[in-house]
Amino acid sequence: MDFLQDYFPAALTFYTTYYTPYAAYLSPLRRSLLLFQSYTYRYLFPTLYPIYLLSSRLFSKLLIDTPDLATLALLGVILIISLKIMDMLRRTIIYWISMALRLALWVGMALLGVYVYQRGVEQSVEDLGWVLGYLGGLEAEGDRIGQARARGKATDAGRMRGVNSRGRTRGGGWS
Repeated sequence: MDFLQDYFPAALTFYTTYYTPYAAYLSPLRRSLLLFQSYTYRYLFPTLYPIYLLSSRLFSKLLIDTPDLATLALLGVILIISLKIMDMLRRTIIYWISMALRLALWVGMALLGVYVYQRGVEQSVEDLGWVLGYLGGLEAEGDRIGQARARGKATDAGRMRGVNSRGRTRGGGWS
């Protein structure tokens, strides 16, 4: 204890001389903190302390008597945190996918510009007409195949009229 008593005055002078250059800047902050502390202890503390005691006793009793409630609360907190992490992951994935699509769009537009520059405007318009004609032919072929399938389904439906789910007509009886 004598050791501490010997060094205490040196520590006190270090403490008081260390903050003296900043005293002009720290004194308003210190004053406002002390005023806030006095206001808190004078007005809020007497009002909130009974509520704090009651709630702390209630929560400690709930945690001790029913640990399942604490487990459920912990599970809820873990669920909320995991949902937040999944949301961040979803946002990240959507960001990178949208960036890749934007990049592909701009690269495609640049390639289209290079194609038009190399081929010329007139030849590019002719090529565009050929591509649109080809796609129109594919569409007509798809419509023809779709109509043929629809006719086949209509024929099958006509043949199956009156047949129940087991493949027999009504009134067939037991076999």
